[in-house]
Amino acid sequence: MTRRVVVAALLALLVLAYLATGWIAVAPGEAVVVRRFGRLLPRPWTSGLHWVWPLGLDRVARVRTDEVRRLTVGLVGTPGAADAPDAGEYLTGDLNLLRAEAAVQYRVSDPAAFVTRASAVGPLLERLVEASLSRALARHGIDAALRAERAAIAREVESDLGAVLQREPLGVSVLGVSLTDARPPQEVAPDFAAAQAARSEHDRRINEARTYAATTLPAARAGAQAKTDQARAYAERTLALTRSRVGRFEALLAEANRSRPLTVRRLYLDTLRELLPKVRRKIVLAPDEAVDLSLYGVEQQ
Repeated sequence: MTRRVVVAALLALLVLAYLATGWIAVAPGEAVVVRRFGRLLPRPWTSGLHWVWPLGLDRVARVRTDEVRRLTVGLVGTPGAADAPDAGEYLTGDLNLLRAEAAVQYRVSDPAAFVTRASAVGPLLERLVEASLSRALARHGIDAALRAERAAIAREVESDLGAVLQREPLGVSVLGVSLTDARPPQEVAPDFAAAQAARSEHDRRINEARTYAATTLPAARAGAQAKTDQARAYAERTLALTRSRVGRFEALLAEANRSRPLTVRRLYLDTLRELLPKVRRKIVLAPDEAVDLSLYGVEQQ
């Protein structure tokens, strides 16, 4: 009886030890894909403690889902011994050859699909990126790729690659694409450099002209507006003065029509009132009294 108990206890311990080997811990940012008897379980395991059938009954593959992976395609330098002679060459929309290099950042979005095609994900993704880059460059001229439209081309590659990955389930999602470098072939690099320098000088002169226009035109407009305002104010003053004089003349004319002698006398007195403060000596005479101008050094005729 005792022997049976010991054997049963040993068997129980062996079973417990066997079962204990099946516990695995999944870290945060990690997923575990399980194949049970060769069949893929539908849902990957996320962070936490899980139990699998040990001794190879369940095969597990760990995948980092929070890792940002990077893939570089293309070539801008001289192809090496392991590269094809036309490595990194792309045809632009204006039928020019261009050496380009692009970097793709991606992350595992479907661990099961990624594990299923794990060995082929890298090469397939590289081919898909090259195809998307070729299509994007074929829609632009070489000047655009060499200068100002690199960001736009990178966005086109990202959009095209995202659409392709929806049809090709590699289990990854693209986070971003950047066109890191683009150069003309070495045989024509000096000519392109001279053309780029001329275009840069052209752009510099255009920018200087625009800056000069932006600073000069407002000042000219302000000066013209100031002169216009001065002319308008002068015209208004002159017009008001003229209207005042016309009104005064019309009033005098009306007064003269009513009483000419009184009007003449009034004008005479007004004239004296204006002139007397301007002379040094004043003589007041009666209406019929003569004046001796010799007193003032004036000879009478």
